[in-house]
Amino acid sequence: MKKLILVTFLVMAFVYPAMPKGDVKLKNIRYYPYSDYTRVVLDLTGEIKINEKILPGQSVSRMYFDLIRCELDRSFPPEKKEGIEIDAGNLKRIRLGRRKTSTYRIVFDFDHIGNYHMFYLTSPFRIVFDIFQERDNGQTPETIIATPSTPPQSIDGNYSIARQLGLGVHKIIIDPGHGGKDPGTSNKSLQVHEKDLVLDICKQLKKMLEEHNNKYEVLLTRDSDVYLSLEERTAIANSQKGDLLVSVHLNSAPRKKARGIETYFLSITTDPWAIQVAAQENAVSTKSIGEMKSIIEQILKNAKISESKVLSSMIQEHLVKNLKMKYNEICDLGVKKAPFYVLVGAQMPSVLAEVSFLSNSDEGKRLKTPPYRQAIALGLFEGIMAYIKSLGKG
Repeated sequence: MKKLILVTFLVMAFVYPAMPKGDVKLKNIRYYPYSDYTRVVLDLTGEIKINEKILPGQSVSRMYFDLIRCELDRSFPPEKKEGIEIDAGNLKRIRLGRRKTSTYRIVFDFDHIGNYHMFYLTSPFRIVFDIFQERDNGQTPETIIATPSTPPQSIDGNYSIARQLGLGVHKIIIDPGHGGKDPGTSNKSLQVHEKDLVLDICKQLKKMLEEHNNKYEVLLTRDSDVYLSLEERTAIANSQKGDLLVSVHLNSAPRKKARGIETYFLSITTDPWAIQVAAQENAVSTKSIGEMKSIIEQILKNAKISESKVLSSMIQEHLVKNLKMKYNEICDLGVKKAPFYVLVGAQMPSVLAEVSFLSNSDEGKRLKTPPYRQAIALGLFEGIMAYIKSLGKG
C-alpha cells in the first residue's frame, strides 16, 4: 500500500509540477502627479526587465507590460490591488492583474498617449516612468530667451545648444538633502543632523537669489522637515520646468580628519571616493554602485552634462573662495562626477554640492554657527550667479 501511495505521488508530481513562486515581489506602485508631468514608480525586491507595449484606441489608449516571475509583496497596499485612479494629465488609471502563475500585468490607461520615458533604478530596484502631458495646441512649454548682455562663454572651445540659442535662467530649484525620517549624516557629539543644517542653508540661498533679482523664481523641493524620495525630488524639478537644480548635502567619512568641499555632476565614475559618496547619498553599497547598469544609458543620454559640469565648477570655485576669506583650513576637494539618483532624469543642468564634513570636529562646530551656514549659502549664490553670467545673462 505504501508503494502504491508513493508511485501515485510521483506520477502526480510529474504530471502536475509544483507551481513556481515569484522570484521578485512587487511592493508598491507610487505616483507623483503635477500639472503636466507625472512620475510613476514601481518598487520591487529584485531586478525585472520589461518590454512595454502600446494599444491605441478610439476612446482610450493603453500601455501594458508583464512582470514575469513576480508576486505581490505582503506589504503591497490592499487598496491598490483593484487599481489606482490617477487622472493626472493624459494618464487616467493604473490597473494590475494576474495573467498566469507568477506573472502580473500592469496596464496604464490614457485618454491619449503622449511622450513618456522609462528607466531603471537599483538598490532597491525600481521601474520609473516619466509621463508628459501633451498640450492641445501642440506648443512646447514657454522658454524664456533674452538678448545677451555679453556673449556667452564657450565650454572647452565649443558652445552648447543652450549657449547657441541664447537661453537664460529663470527658475532655480534648490534641493535641501534628506528630511523627515531620513536625517542624513549626523554628529552625535554635537547633536546635529544634516537635514536641519542644509535646510537652513537652502532657505538663506533662496532669499539671496530672490533679493538679487526679483525675476528669478526660486523653489525649494522641501521647506520643512518632511521626507521626500529621491525620485520625487527630480519629479518636482522637472514638473516645475526648472532651469537649474542644485542639491545641497553635508559629507561624512570614517576618517574623522576628512574635511573640505566637493561638488558633483551626474556621470559614470571609477573614482573610489566618488563611488563611496554616491553610495552614501544613494543609501546603497559601493558594490551596487559599480553594478548600476540600469542607469548608465540614462546618464550617457543626458545632454545637460556639459552645462552641469560648468555649473558644478563655478559653485565649487565660489564656495571655496568665499569660505577661505573668513575661515582657515578650507580644503578644495574639487569637482567630481558620480551617479547620484537624485540627479538621474533631471531635464536641466543639475549638481550635488557636499558643502562640508559634518563628521569632522572643526567643520561640524562651524556648521552649528549661523555665520558659517550663511557663508556657505553666499558661496552657492555667487557660484550660481557666475554660471548665469557665463551664459551671457549676468
